[in-house]
Amino acid sequence: MVDQDKKKLRDGFFLSISFLLILWIVELVEINFNLNFSNLGLYPRDPSTLGGLFFTPFIHSDLTHLFNNSVPLFVAIIGIMYFYRSSAYFIMGSSWLVTNMLIWFFAREGNHIGASGLVYAYISFLFFGGAFSNNRNLLGLSLVLIFAYGTMIWGIFPVENNVSWESHLIGALVGMVYAFLFRKKSIQPEKFDWEDEDDLDDMTDEEINELIEEKRKIRYQFIPKKK
Repeated sequence: MVDQDKKKLRDGFFLSISFLLILWIVELVEINFNLNFSNLGLYPRDPSTLGGLFFTPFIHSDLTHLFNNSVPLFVAIIGIMYFYRSSAYFIMGSSWLVTNMLIWFFAREGNHIGASGLVYAYISFLFFGGAFSNNRNLLGLSLVLIFAYGTMIWGIFPVENNVSWESHLIGALVGMVYAFLFRKKSIQPEKFDWEDEDDLDDMTDEEINELIEEKRKIRYQFIPKKK
């Protein structure tokens, strides 16, 4: 189990760093060669921009925009890779497409660029994943996310005209729905023997007394001294 944990953390770290490296390379190419890739983003209900379903997260308005998305993406990708081992790639890939499809259908007209939709989808997924699943480790991560990125909640409101709050809101809702659908798919913390006992509420008084007595027993092994 320890080796598998290390492998998943290593895989998550490698995937996260690789994805962020691509984002930064794209942004630096734009800056250094005086290019503008905004036309590759999503323009709602314009069929010619459907390629933005895939390309939008790679395009940012400036370095500040990219930096603000990089840190939570780094944490979220590693978290999903670790806690949802068998489903991680599907969760991240499909929520990417679903979020951008909903942006294309429902957001206001204008170019929507950046990985903010992914950030909100992935962070929301981890947060609600901890709330919906009976997983104390994932719940612990969710609490950390609240303290670290709690201010993100303001991003779902139409406060600034030049901010795609629709991407934030849609991403957060998609993450919540995915968390409910995959609530039984997260890895569960290792259980001790006593945690596997039947619920005490379903046991008779006699069965409870027998269980308590069993737990009180101390078993010794005697090994005779060799002559």
